[in-house]
Amino acid sequence: MKKPYLIGLFILAIVTSQAQFTNLLNFNGANGASPGGSLTLIGNKLFGMTYMGGAHTDGCIFSIDTNGNNYKDLLDFNGTNGASPLASLTPSLSQKVLYGITQHGGAHNDGCIFSIDTNGNNYRDRFDFDGSDGEWNYSSLILSGGLLLGTTSAGGKYNAGTIFSIDTNGTNFKSLFNFDITNGQFPVGSMTLIGNVLYGMTDYGDTSDDGNIYQIDTNGSNFRILVDFNGKNGSHPLSSLTLLGKTLYGVVSAGGAYDSGCIFSIDTDGSRFVDRFDFTGPNGAAPYPAPTLSSSGKTLFGMTLSGGAHDSGCVFSVDTNGTSYKILLNGSRVHGAKPLGYGALLLTGNMLYGMTTAGGIDNDGIIFKLDANNNVSTTVSELSSTKELISVYPNPSNGVFTFQLSGINGPSWVEIYNVMGQKVYTRSINSTTEINLSNQPNGVYFYRVLTRESSLMGEGKMVVEK
Repeated sequence: MKKPYLIGLFILAIVTSQAQFTNLLNFNGANGASPGGSLTLIGNKLFGMTYMGGAHTDGCIFSIDTNGNNYKDLLDFNGTNGASPLASLTPSLSQKVLYGITQHGGAHNDGCIFSIDTNGNNYRDRFDFDGSDGEWNYSSLILSGGLLLGTTSAGGKYNAGTIFSIDTNGTNFKSLFNFDITNGQFPVGSMTLIGNVLYGMTDYGDTSDDGNIYQIDTNGSNFRILVDFNGKNGSHPLSSLTLLGKTLYGVVSAGGAYDSGCIFSIDTDGSRFVDRFDFTGPNGAAPYPAPTLSSSGKTLFGMTLSGGAHDSGCVFSVDTNGTSYKILLNGSRVHGAKPLGYGALLLTGNMLYGMTTAGGIDNDGIIFKLDANNNVSTTVSELSSTKELISVYPNPSNGVFTFQLSGINGPSWVEIYNVMGQKVYTRSINSTTEINLSNQPNGVYFYRVLTRESSLMGEGKMVVEK
């Protein structure tokens, strides 16, 4: 049996200034590791969960101020009370209680639904899955009145996933719908609630086994497939849908014109499915989290797992009509890696907040923020240490530059990128090496000097003026 995609590669870029990108926290195992899901904002605090780490290595629930201060481990999972959460936390209407779901742990090791106060008190295991009612719980819960609604990616009557409801106090669990492969398999990503109708997507199943978009009433009736993905129009959606008016926006991780995924829109009545933007690889590939809508309703923000300048993914913005696509950050090996959010970037004001499951100082992931107004498509920053270790002259030049390395021992190489994030030149270098870019057009270029083991030694900007 196929298993849903769990982790895809994504590495955040070094950025052009500290004001645009901020590493708020490095996870180190003891304080959590490999955060999953999206961040939840209440007041000036961000709440989230880690898949691993903490006191028992089964993950934890945490809070942190939006400026990166006052990190607090609110609860450590220990298996008995749940383990390995991959979803986001859902706040109560009072915003004093958080609801969540774990992938493993609980009475049957098939995960559980829980509640916890925002101060870390009163943790309660509300419901334990046993496989027959669902397992492999990746999707976040939706609060509707006194009900929590959600999906499981496997388990249920046909072991293809389920849709369920449960009272917030843990009673009246109901299996609303069982996927059976022909109508979809492995629902991944949270559902979107509009009135009394739920919209969601499956990763596999249906006619072409490429997944689908579906709708269903909150009481489990009137299930309907809106779109059957077939590769050409996209395949394998791994996230949620984003609502704007009567239009839903989403991404698929594969398929489309270049088999690298696409951004699409569809009306809530199932009409007017439009492929808005196709990823090509150089501009990103395998978009993963759901798109995040700007306050103006004109722009979508998102991330890709691969592609971009280093085939390490990117953070992007695009107008809702599919135009004005911009790479805000290209991937590199320095800041964070592998965002596992089965949700989306969190936008508040002009700031985007997100997490990565690896990278950072201890390679256990980070929490970051990024200026949403960052319109610089560069891939590297000018570090202060660069000037001490690496000299590039003349700069500007007619295309011929000399690289001089000071205090750097051992073999190294240089990579050079244009402002679109495309690699235009690479070669090994020693203490003094001449680089010839005279075949490149006039403009700004960015260099990265790395060791043989791919550790970054320095980076900066160079200008070609012929």
